[in-house]
Amino acid sequence: MFKRLRYLIAEGFEICSIQGNDSDQETNGKILYRLRNDKGEWRIRSEEFRIGARESEACGELFIDYLQSKGAG
Repeated sequence: MFKRLRYLIAEGFEICSIQGNDSDQETNGKILYRLRNDKGEWRIRSEEFRIGARESEACGELFIDYLQSKGAG
């Protein structure tokens, strides 16, 4: 998830949120982002991942850095 989040940020995707849960489910991490289609309309996409606590923490720190770079923090 961390590598994918880093890629999406680098490629200019607009990250809406990330989520990380401590659970035994098949997927416990999620990235929600938006992009424009060919008509210029916004589309929401989500991707789910299986992550551990360290990766979840790293994603959180990266997301906060992303928000601060966008002036949201």
